[in-house]
Amino acid sequence: MQLSSIRIQNFKSLKDVEINLSSFVCIIGENNSGKSSILLALNSFIEDSKIYERDFYDKSKPVQIEVELMDINERDLDKIGETHRDRIQEIIVDGKIILIKKFIVGVKPKILTKKLLPKDERFEKDKINEILKGKRGTAIKEAMEDYFPEYEDLFEETNTQSKAKEKIDLIIENLPPEELEEREIPLPSGIPATIKLLLPTPIFIPAVKDINDDVRTKDSSTFGKLISVLLGAIEETDEFKKLSESLDELNRLLNRIDTGEEIIDDRIEELKNIEELVNQYLKENFQKVDLQIGVPKPELKKVFSGAEICVDDGVKGLIESKGDGIKRAVTFALLRSYVEIKREHSTSNSGNFRYLILFEEPELYMHPSAQKILFEALWKLAESNQVLVTTHSPIFFSADYTGTFVKMKKERYLETKPFSKAHHVDIANKINDKDLFQMLCFENNNAAFFSEKILLVEGESDQIFFNHITKILKSNWDFDSNNIPIIPIGGKGSLKRYKEFFEVFNIDVHAILDLDVLINGFDKLSPNETAVNLYNDLIQEIDLIIENNKVDDDLSANQIKDLVRSYSWRQKWERFKELSKKVGFLTRNEQYEIEILFNKEGENQRKTVLLNYEIPSKDVLLDCLRDQNIYVLSLGTVESYYPSDVTGRDKLLKAFNACNLLSEKEKIIELCPSVEHNSSETSEFELIFQNIFN
Repeated sequence: MQLSSIRIQNFKSLKDVEINLSSFVCIIGENNSGKSSILLALNSFIEDSKIYERDFYDKSKPVQIEVELMDINERDLDKIGETHRDRIQEIIVDGKIILIKKFIVGVKPKILTKKLLPKDERFEKDKINEILKGKRGTAIKEAMEDYFPEYEDLFEETNTQSKAKEKIDLIIENLPPEELEEREIPLPSGIPATIKLLLPTPIFIPAVKDINDDVRTKDSSTFGKLISVLLGAIEETDEFKKLSESLDELNRLLNRIDTGEEIIDDRIEELKNIEELVNQYLKENFQKVDLQIGVPKPELKKVFSGAEICVDDGVKGLIESKGDGIKRAVTFALLRSYVEIKREHSTSNSGNFRYLILFEEPELYMHPSAQKILFEALWKLAESNQVLVTTHSPIFFSADYTGTFVKMKKERYLETKPFSKAHHVDIANKINDKDLFQMLCFENNNAAFFSEKILLVEGESDQIFFNHITKILKSNWDFDSNNIPIIPIGGKGSLKRYKEFFEVFNIDVHAILDLDVLINGFDKLSPNETAVNLYNDLIQEIDLIIENNKVDDDLSANQIKDLVRSYSWRQKWERFKELSKKVGFLTRNEQYEIEILFNKEGENQRKTVLLNYEIPSKDVLLDCLRDQNIYVLSLGTVESYYPSDVTGRDKLLKAFNACNLLSEKEKIIELCPSVEHNSSETSEFELIFQNIFN
């Protein structure tokens, strides 16, 4: 059994949030985005913790927490007493059960479940009971035939109320899906007190930020549970079984044993004598009363739960009296020890998760290498327990990880209080493993975790230049203070995969690219249909200019050198030599192969036209792309916007020198062409960054 989902309504900033759960869930996002509230809500649901009035998002509505349990098997049901087992099975469908807890200020929480019930009001139990009330024999049959005339044949020989209800249950079982609806109903009587036996034991490890949190989530119980987890890892060992047998023997010496057939009394004589003496004095006043003394059966689990951790850091004392740093270190040590012992004494958990580890910001007080070790320990822990962590650390994001990532984001609107939304991150199914691994660098993880918007650029020189000039153009156009990372992608060829990666995290992606993307790599922009049509018109216009003006632009020495280094170019060249011997006898496909050999020269011709000719369709296309957050530099590359006297031995140095020369807005505007947008003219940079920052 495991928790498969949770839905939280009206709790703190969680107006209505639903999360799918797996064995290991990482919840990421900015501070105050609602991450911790998810753990608190889940812990409150299982532990029956008190929810305060300040915790209600809307005080006029109840807090509602709904969890779904899946893969419930016989082993789980064995935890329930026989009295209630059949009643619980009534609300289990396909191994699943939904439990709902409603919290109202000043009222004890109610526990409900969900069940598919007929839309037809005739099937409501109260109405059926009213119809059957006081009826016997044939009166029952006649009442049912009148009430359900379309099922008249089914009620033949129905002469008891129990048979009538069985027939009604049969009708409901065979109703088509469109005649059913899911409704909240109370749990069967007696079930609420035992349903907790199906749930895993929660271990909440908070990141204590203030005294209120500390009061709400006492660390003492947390460490007691962690000790139980640790010692529970050895319960299948021979030594553990011997301890259990010893406690059984102790129980025999302290209590009468009921075998079901007889009562065996092998208690120690001293205890029998005490009981006899007490009974003697009791019977002086109540002769017919018999008193028996029973000692709670000693269990290892209860013994372990009372274990304490004492730490001597110069002053010997319980762990609860120590600082947060050492508490975290002890927690880390306990979890790692559990994983190591579990590895040595590996046992199958048969899909039953005993513990629910709720770990808030596990990276606190840990350097990166320790964080990595802890992540691996938690991952191992998730093989036999369910683990939910909230984190700010990109180390908790792994290319090999196959669990669930949830990014929390706070939505803010003028007409309502801010509220949190959950966005599930499905990386494994959207980006292939090689690309994913290459892109999971520390910088990109930070951007994905905490940003709502990013800017992709081709190289580091673009990053340096744009980060500088925006603040000169407008003081609040600051990428750092607005939490908008500028991420170099190493060339336009990587744009598509980077864009897909960040969009998985529900991030608003913007990109500034060189003009040559219109000649080579336009498909990487994922353009819309309008942009594609404009692009085709532009290429036709460019090719017409090339033909009419006999534009000739040979390959430069550097371009030829690059092509020669390319293995694919060598292959093409060898093929060209073969084909040249067949001049006059080439097929159409072979002619096309030769054309491909010279496509670089054709690209250069198109680039020349783009840079040196006035082409109205180019401006229309660039404007269309801006609406898709793709900004193509109309002058070519970022270097085209530098002052003419900029020098430097490489691109980075030139970028720094350009920034030193551009300290006034007017100078930047002078170097930047004006563009028309929405019937008004503005500088190209102002138009781009207005869109990004606003």
